[in-house]
Amino acid sequence: MNKDWYALLDVGGTTIKRQAVYADGTPAGRTERFQSMSAEDADTVIMNLARIICDTSDTLPAGIAMAFPGPFDYINGISHMQGLGKYDSIYGLPLRPMLAERLGEDIPVLFINDVEAFALGAVENYPDAKKGKCIAIAIGTGCGSAFISDGRIIKEGDGVPYGGWVYSYPLKDSCIDDYISARGQARLSIKYFGKDIEGRELDRLASEGNRKAEDLFNEFGEMLLEALQPFLSGFQPSSIILGGMISRSFRYFGKSLSEYAEKNDIRIIAADDTSKLIHKGLFQLIKGGLDA
Repeated sequence: MNKDWYALLDVGGTTIKRQAVYADGTPAGRTERFQSMSAEDADTVIMNLARIICDTSDTLPAGIAMAFPGPFDYINGISHMQGLGKYDSIYGLPLRPMLAERLGEDIPVLFINDVEAFALGAVENYPDAKKGKCIAIAIGTGCGSAFISDGRIIKEGDGVPYGGWVYSYPLKDSCIDDYISARGQARLSIKYFGKDIEGRELDRLASEGNRKAEDLFNEFGEMLLEALQPFLSGFQPSSIILGGMISRSFRYFGKSLSEYAEKNDIRIIAADDTSKLIHKGLFQLIKGGLDA
């Protein structure tokens, strides 16, 4: 592989997905998956990242872009995750110089919130969403969000929550993150089935016409609309892009949101491959960052 390539890392708590691309964005091979080792000591975490960056290549990349979950200081490259069961050991550590030491070269490294990377990739992938306003929602372990105007991430303005993050806003007796997430789905699973059933199994049951699974998804969808209603009314997006593992079941829980969207001329896009769009967003980030 020649020097003019970039390493793009979608960094999760369990798995890190790496895509190498050439300067024009062409993939340099297939997406690779690696164990994150996020529960290990700091030296192991950093060495693992360095190894993943250069895996399968005998040359160093011209630049590196990483999508990390929050809390994280993306400008300075410092993780603030603590007590979440992942990356506790690198809390407060400056990742750029630590990676440079392991790689043996000071390579430009850019960091971005994983949902913001997903949003940038999504609007690049779906041109209609690049025009006007768009809200990106990723439903998985929690409820991640990003607000976009004319293809750019915005963090303030009418209808935009602090930082573009909806997760902490009130919903029922708690907050959005407790209901529009895997935890929220598990809560409904216990309500309808008396036990926690994983999302893929719920999806399968719904596909077979299981009434309890259908009712569960309907309630989840109603809560999703309730959660997003203040932001939809205030921000007035022309598009909503959904990602994350749970969004793969949108065909079962999307009725309420779809009906609202149709009445308000909002396009809904349920992305099939969130990580692919994160990599696409990371490429946009690194090209813009290195060219700036």
